[in-house]
Parts: sequence; C-alpha cells; structure tokens
Amino acid sequence: MHPEILKVVLIQLGSPKDPSISSVRHYLKEFLGDPRVVDINPLAWKIILNLFVLPFRPKRSAALYANIWKNNSFPLIEYTKDFSSKLRKEFEKTNIEIDYCFALSNPRPEEIFENWEKDRQAGKNVAQKVIFIPMFPQYSESTIGSVIDFIGNVFRKMVTIPRYEVIDHFHNSKAFIDGSIRQIEQYIQGATLEGKNIDHLIISFHGIPKRRVVIKKDPYYKHCFETFWLIKNKIVQLPQDKITMTFQSRFGSEEWLTPYTENKVIEIIKQGDKNIAVYCPSFVADCLETIDEIGRELNEEANHHGGNIFPIPCLNDDDLWAKDFAEYIKANISNKPIQDYNYFLTQEKANTMKEPKLEKIPLSNEAKSTFKIIFLTLFLDLVGFSIIFPLFPALAKYYLENDGENFFLNFIFNTITSFTSNGGAMNVNSIVLFGGALGAIYSFLQFIAAPIWGTISDRIGRRPVLIISVAGLALSYLLWFFSGSFTLLILARFIGGIMGGNISTATAVVADVTDNSNRSKGMAIIGISFALGFIIGPAMGGIFSLIDLTKHLPSFSHWGVNPFSMPALIAFLLSAFNVIYILKKFKETLPADKRGNSEAQRSINPIKLFAPLPYQGVNITNISYFLFLMAFSGMEFTLTFLAVERLSYTSMENAYMFIFIGVIIALVQGGFVRRKANDIGEKKVSIMGLFLLIPGLILIAFAHNSFLLYSGLFFLAIGSSMAIPCLTSLVSMYTPAIEQGKSIGIFRSLGALSRVFGPIIASLVYWNFGGHAPYIYGAIFLIIPILMLSRLPKVNSAA
Repeated sequence: MHPEILKVVLIQLGSPKDPSISSVRHYLKEFLGDPRVVDINPLAWKIILNLFVLPFRPKRSAALYANIWKNNSFPLIEYTKDFSSKLRKEFEKTNIEIDYCFALSNPRPEEIFENWEKDRQAGKNVAQKVIFIPMFPQYSESTIGSVIDFIGNVFRKMVTIPRYEVIDHFHNSKAFIDGSIRQIEQYIQGATLEGKNIDHLIISFHGIPKRRVVIKKDPYYKHCFETFWLIKNKIVQLPQDKITMTFQSRFGSEEWLTPYTENKVIEIIKQGDKNIAVYCPSFVADCLETIDEIGRELNEEANHHGGNIFPIPCLNDDDLWAKDFAEYIKANISNKPIQDYNYFLTQEKANTMKEPKLEKIPLSNEAKSTFKIIFLTLFLDLVGFSIIFPLFPALAKYYLENDGENFFLNFIFNTITSFTSNGGAMNVNSIVLFGGALGAIYSFLQFIAAPIWGTISDRIGRRPVLIISVAGLALSYLLWFFSGSFTLLILARFIGGIMGGNISTATAVVADVTDNSNRSKGMAIIGISFALGFIIGPAMGGIFSLIDLTKHLPSFSHWGVNPFSMPALIAFLLSAFNVIYILKKFKETLPADKRGNSEAQRSINPIKLFAPLPYQGVNITNISYFLFLMAFSGMEFTLTFLAVERLSYTSMENAYMFIFIGVIIALVQGGFVRRKANDIGEKKVSIMGLFLLIPGLILIAFAHNSFLLYSGLFFLAIGSSMAIPCLTSLVSMYTPAIEQGKSIGIFRSLGALSRVFGPIIASLVYWNFGGHAPYIYGAIFLIIPILMLSRLPKVNSAA
C-alpha cells in the first residue's frame, strides 16, 4: 500500500507579467480590485479605481517595476522558484511534494489543482492532503485572508477536494526569527568591515490601515510587534534604543499604522544617526517594496537630509533559511511541537505593546446605514428641484398653447412683459424669466419650510418629519403627472417646495451621527447626493420627456396626463420607494433627552427666523453661503438659455451640461472633500472653492464654443463641490447639538432664499446687459463672501 502523499504549496502574491504599462495595469486591476486588499464600499471603490487609479497609477508603477526587471523576470518570482527548489531537496525520498504558485502570476493555484485533477482521473497516486503556506509571516486579512479566498475559489470549481489546511502565520517561528537575526547580523558585520558603521536599525513592516486593527481586530499589528521584539531582543551589535519599528507603503488618505518609515528616518537623521540599516520582515523575498521603495526611494530621501539607507536583503533563497523552514514544515506535518518563540508569555511583556488608536473616529455601521437613507432622500429632493431645468422652453410653449387662458400662466407672462417691454412675444429672454419664476416658487417655499421642518424635528425627532415630507414629495410628483392644467403644475411645485424643505432635517441627521472629526465626511456625502441629483434630475427631465404618454395612451389626456408626465411618474415611484425605505430602515437619530423646545421661542415669520444666532461663526457662515449661492444659482438658471442663444443647444444638450457638472462634483466631493477637508480645514477649503468659481464664471461669460463653456463649468463644479459641504460642516461645528436642526434649517433656508433672488436678479441682468453680464458681475460679487469667510473664528473642537 502506498504511503499517503502530502503536498505542500507555497503561495506568494506575484508580480506583473512584465514592466509594460498594460501588464502593470492588468496586475493592479486584479490586485486592487480584491475586496480583501481594499475593503471600502465596493461600488465607490470601483468608481475610484477605474476613474482615478487605473488611468494614472500604472504608468508610474511600470517605471518602478522597470527598475527591478532583470533577465526577463522579477526578483520575487525567481527567489520563490529557487527557494522552492531548495525545499524540494530537503524532502527528497519522502512522501512530501513541494510546489509553489502565485495569487497574481503564473503558475496560479488553479493550475496546480488542474494538474492534480488530471492525474487523479488518470488513476495516478496523487496527494491526499494539501498544506498551503502563504509566504507572509504575519497574518493580515489583506494578504493571508486574500490567499484563503483564492484557495476557496479554486476548490469551488472542483468535484473532488483533497483534505487541506492552511498555515496562516509563522511570524514567531524559530526558523523565521533566527533567519532574520542571522541576516541582520551578517549585514551589519559586513558593513562594519567595509568601514560603514551602522548607527541605527529600522525594522520596517508593510503598513495597513489602522481601522483594520482597531475596528476589525486584524491581528497583524500584534504579529508585527511580536516579530519586532523577538528580533530586537536578540540583536547584540546595536543598543536596544537604536532599533526602531516602523511601517511603510501607505496607499490612499486613510490613517495607516504608524510610525511611518519615511518620517522616522528623517527624525533619526536629525537626531544624529546618519547610517540607517532597514530590514523588512513582512517579506521573505525581495520585491518592489524592498528593492525600490526602501533601497532607492527611501535612500534618496535620506540623502536629501544628510543620511544613508542600507537595505538588508530579505531571506530570499538562503540555504540555512531553506533548511530551517523545511524543519518547520516537518514539525507541522508530524504534529510535533513546533519550535516557536512566544514573546507574550507574560502579561508584563504583553503590556509593552501599545495598541494603535485612530486619531479620527470613523463612521459607525449604524451611521453608514443612516447615510444611505439620507443620501436617497436628498438625492430625490434635488431630482425634484432640477428635473424641470431642461424643460422650461418646452413647458412654456406647451402651456401657452394648451392652457393659454390660465390665470397663473397669464400672471407670470404679464409680469415678464412688464419687465421686458416685449409686448408678450415669447423669446429667449422671456423664457429665462419664466424658468426663473417657476424655480423661484419652489425655492421660496423651501426658504420658508426649511427652518420650520428643522425646528420641528428638534422637538419631535427626525423620523416623523422625514416620513411626512418625503410622502409629500411623492404627492407633488403625482400631481405633476396629472398636471394638464398649469394650475395643477403650480400646486405640485408648491407642495414640492414645502416638502423639499426637509433638506434641513436630513442634514441635521448627519450632524446627529457624526462629530467634528468626521462631520465634513458626512457633509461631503450630502454633497454627493446633491451632485447626483443634479446629474440625474436634468437627465431624467431630458430623456423621459422624449416619452410622450399622450401619444401612447391618448385616453389618459382627459385625466391631465401630458407630454411631461413620464419624468413625473419616475420621480413619484422613486419617492414612494423612499417612503417605504424610511419606514422600514430609518432609526431615530435624535434621542428624546437631546430634543429641545426652541421652536416655541421662535416665530414662524420667515424674517424673524433669521435673527442672528448667538453662536460664534454661524452668522458669518450663513451670510457667506447666501451670497455665494445667489451668484451660483443665477448661473444655474441662466446657463441653459445662454447655451441655446449662443450655441443652439437642444434640451438634451442642456441636460448633458448638468450631468457634466454633477459628475465633477460627485468625484471631487467623494475623492477630495470627503478625505481631505478635515485635514486642511473646512474654512480654508471653502475659501479655495469660492476662488475657483471666479475663473469658471469668467470663462462662461466669454464662451462662444463648447470647449470654453465646459472649461468654465469644470471650475464651477470643482469650486462649488468644495464650498457647499464645507460651509455646511462649519455651521454644524459652530452649533450646539440640541440646536442643530434649527441652525442648519436656517442655513438651508438661506440657500433656498438665495435661489429665489439669484435667478431673478441674474435673469434681469441677462435681459438688460446681455448674456455675459450675470457671470462677470457674479465673479466680482464673490469677493464679498471670500472676505467674510476669511474672518471666521476657530472652531471649538468640543462643539
């Protein structure tokens, strides 16, 4: 009877096929696309990866990989092959097979088991048990967890699965620790003989986000710390205080494990230690991170500050390392006591490890769930507000032809003709004012309703206010669906404007579940919902208006169904879904003990609602927001008419402009503002945003072709995406918790009021001075809020 055959498979990460940009892009797409490697929201990360990372990073990475490309291969690949060959020699004449594969290079795990399956079906004697050893000494979800996923994916496709086990770490094994110490000591001795005295030793581990350790309880940091101390306490050539633990290879803007290798090197050099050796025990084979990142990039940084880096090679294919690791494998297979060092044998030693702490408190899972609901609510609010933008000319024509005697319609156009002295003729200028009038109705009602909703929610809670207001929005869309009469359209916009005032309550919800350290991240999410509303709203208006239900269902015309009913139907269905979603999923965010009764002390008179608030910074921020948004909303409402007049844009081409603006806003708020606003400071980012609006307005003022127009829109989108969420964050930060709803309600209603005055003023300026005038005057006008914001006081961190 044949003895049982065991197969030991060493698994490494791998390298690109070659240093070409296309190969590196393919490698990075697979590597960074692994949800274990980057564990943020999959949809958001796909957008970031495909729009920001893969178009740009591969070129730079390919140049780095070219630095280590030798003999048509990469060091990691060759060292893994050579190490596996040496292990095979240690197991000659045994029943143990040694194999290797790579997660992202050839041969892959599936290739090994395709061959295993072929041999099994051919009747050959194959391994009955497989032992996988991911060649990462310390366990981490992003490395060994990912490898285990790869193994599972292979077995998922197999009919017969062999018995298997995974050795998920060897960070404290005698083979690894002794080999590392030997490698370090031999290098320091060699350097000394060459007259290069080593002043300091850095033991640099590959970094991971702190969040993984603090929140997800990944044992990686504990394993790194234990490896560090086991090595440090056995090094005799340097004093203990000359051996330091650091972390390298940060990616993205999250907090990663500290201290960072680069920062520590600079600090050590400034303290007088010029010659620094660096060993990287996260790797058993040299690769890009050790050869180029440490050996070249870090050395160049050290040279700049007057020091030198001496990279100590990894264990690679060292003969004694191969022999010791073979003994480690034999001990695992035979279930003999494994020769491991254990630093944490005593509680006293365990207490020497300082647990990593996050400087910024991340959003809780409950807060993230709440954000999803608020995101949808605000998104639909903005869809309702912007869906009508591309339809103004067609709406005016439709109602003039089909409801020409309507009192409200005649009132609007009679008012327009009194301003324009146009004798009732409908041209671009009169339609500009018609659109401004419809927008002003919606915005004026938001202006009145926002602080009222916010103040009520401070007393009775956020949930009932959201349910009532979102249900009201659904009703407004339903009325629009049947608005064959202009009166019904006005009524629909009237109800929609009042219910759209729930923006203040939704924003207060974000303030409820965040603090000052992560509030701008929450407000940026609000900003993204606004941006997507401006993308989808005009697009829905343009696209679905092409579906004329009166042609498909002519009998429905008697019920008021009109050529613009299809966009209204879609908006209604989305709002109805939102009501159900809030009822089922939304949990109250304002506890009863935090609810105030401030609304009883304030009049519902919209003028009195805007009396100065007794909180430092709030009033300046509110007025600055009002002035900025007045200029910005004037651009919004006149933009489509400028495009029609100068460039003969159609309704769909008008919709494309808003889609472009929305995409840029979403990307900037999701990428830059969400990650960096709190680091840079909300005040500074707000001012930067307003400055960027100025060239945008000037470019549009003189745009007589699409290139200049879209260039201006680009600056406008970036500037507004920076200003709006940061100004919202500032108001929230300056306001006590029990007054959040009222304060943000006032802030939002000021925004609504600015959307009343902005379009009307811009339309009148457009008529009297020409299409360029609103944008030139708007650019000059922005200097006022910029100067006001520069006088804002420092935010109280305890607010």
